Amino acid sequence: MQTPIVMAFLLADKVFREMETGKVHVAGTFNQLSAFSFPMVHGQFFVYLCITECAVGERQLKLGLRYIETGSRILEVFQSITSRGPIDPIEVNLCFNNIRFEQEGNVELVLWLDDAEVMTRTLRIRKVDPKDFVQKAEES
Repeated sequence: MQTPIVMAFLLADKVFREMETGKVHVAGTFNQLSAFSFPMVHGQFFVYLCITECAVGERQLKLGLRYIETGSRILEVFQSITSRGPIDPIEVNLCFNNIRFEQEGNVELVLWLDDAEVMTRTLRIRKVDPKDFVQKAEES
């Protein structure tokens, strides 16, 4: 079996595809989220994936989020994808709404394809002091 290659694994504020050209626009990429207190609910974010070198046929994609420090699972999502061959880039755009983060820490996003772990990346969840924002605003 071929080893899939992940060409893109991005977290973003918005992802959309132009109907006329088929181009994908990824806006507001990030690696961390900030909160004044916990638990924190993040309104919306997107995960954009582009994978190639997949064997022909239907595949099962799974994306899991879990805290690295504790191993506690935040969520898992599943999606069927179809590959027409190894040079066929498969683009997946996942939208997440109102995800609850219980604590500060590092969240590992784990990507599986057909039950084989393909790649991970980290999202930092950090607590910030509201006074820092007031002070910076007053200095400007």
